[in-house]
Amino acid sequence: MKHRSRRTPERVFGEGGIAIPSEAPRPPRRGAAADRAFTANVLGTLALTVADRVSIGAARVARHGANAPAALVTLLWYPDRPIAFLADRLRITHPGAVQLVDRLEKDGLVDRIPALDGRTKLLALTPRGERVALEVLSARRDVLERAVSALDDAQVRALADAAGAMLEAITDDLLTSEYMCRMCDELACPDARCPVERAEPAPPHRRGTGYGVPDPAAP
Repeated sequence: MKHRSRRTPERVFGEGGIAIPSEAPRPPRRGAAADRAFTANVLGTLALTVADRVSIGAARVARHGANAPAALVTLLWYPDRPIAFLADRLRITHPGAVQLVDRLEKDGLVDRIPALDGRTKLLALTPRGERVALEVLSARRDVLERAVSALDDAQVRALADAAGAMLEAITDDLLTSEYMCRMCDELACPDARCPVERAEPAPPHRRGTGYGVPDPAAP
């Protein structure tokens, strides 16, 4: 039986020799729409690069996997909380949170302390854990300050307004807002200025859209 060979579609090449699939959407080439497409792409690249640099630096300080830096920062600002709180905040399973805490405890960064009821165990950073959490925030701050150092004061204010508006637009419910802010320097972002605080709770039509967490109050 003869097999027909599928014809390879003719390649179209763009700037820099990139191959352009025929189904790829063509953003506008000029005007305000082109500016928005370009800005959105640059924002995505910046966000990914900053996240990569922050993650690398924080993981180097905290060790114990990708969730360890956020766990230490969370317990720095919110001590004496149960493991369930940490699991919800980091969006990991309860068994995953238990394993993470086991590693942090073994390394002398976290203590399990009895709650008032004598049954529940609460999590608190040890003095060493607090130092490491502060080092995680310092490593994060170094990356961000390097990025912002390219801007003058007027540009900094404009960026704060723009970034705040974008954060408000993608804050969709309490759980996701807490996850978004899991590595925040809380002292640099008081509640009165925080765009995520301003945006939560989001309008009902947008709740649960960011990370796929449905609004518990929804029917």
